[in-house]
Amino acid sequence: MKNYDRYKSYTEKKYNRKSLSYYLMKKESDKILIPFVKNIMKKKILEVGLGYGYYTRYLVENDNMVKGLDINPELGQNIGIEIMRGHANKLRVLIQDKYDYVLSFFMTEYLDESELKDFIQQGIELLNPNGIFATTVVADKGLGWIYIKLARIKGIQKYCYSEKKIREMIGRGKQISIIPLNTVFNIPFAVLVKVKR
Repeated sequence: MKNYDRYKSYTEKKYNRKSLSYYLMKKESDKILIPFVKNIMKKKILEVGLGYGYYTRYLVENDNMVKGLDINPELGQNIGIEIMRGHANKLRVLIQDKYDYVLSFFMTEYLDESELKDFIQQGIELLNPNGIFATTVVADKGLGWIYIKLARIKGIQKYCYSEKKIREMIGRGKQISIIPLNTVFNIPFAVLVKVKR
């Protein structure tokens, strides 16, 4: 996860600082993501790349059994769950359990195509029957594409993908939902990808 390592030195205040991109893009995405997360109750969940636990707190409040995986587990110490250290594309090596949900929000932009494909496929493998893998992916159009280009200008390697490419990475024979996460101006930014095993 190139450049995700920079979060190792972040403080909670710096990590949770709300920038212009939050108000233009992420805040609007939360109108879909927070209700989705709040509807998950009493399930066994693996959350990958949870940071300080922005979405995790809703999962914990709903009596879910949540385990985390992050490159910097110290970030999420405030949440009160077990967080393992590791990279998203190494799930097969790090995790032995099966889960009802494998979730990740606003982390995959740090994964190149090979890493994202590994993460998706390994995340699906960790699901119980009828389990759900869900992640956000920055879109290769609209403000998603611009967001990625601006990050690269700042020297941060990030990636965006088309819906077609995401479907190719998931493979055939799976029940897939791809939900647009648009900006306040209804311009494409990212998608919520859900795969049912």
